[in-house]
Amino acid sequence: MLEGKNVNLKIVEKEDLSSVAEWFNDPDFSGRFDPLDAQQSRTEIEKKYENLGVEEKWFVIEKKDGNKIGFIETFSLEDSTK
Repeated sequence: MLEGKNVNLKIVEKEDLSSVAEWFNDPDFSGRFDPLDAQQSRTEIEKKYENLGVEEKWFVIEKKDGNKIGFIETFSLEDSTK
């Protein structure tokens, strides 16, 4: 876990996938520029989670009281074709 002054970043675990699925499918969370066809089922999100690449990490953003308030994904943009 990465601890900050106001929030913590916790690596997503299986028990977090319900929250992640809810956030992925909430236009108010993902923003108006995220296409509607980007909606994903819990099963699709679980498959993505199980197949994350070495350079890809998912984190839950938590308040200090443990309340989950968001999600962030990190990944490498390095060209793997080199």
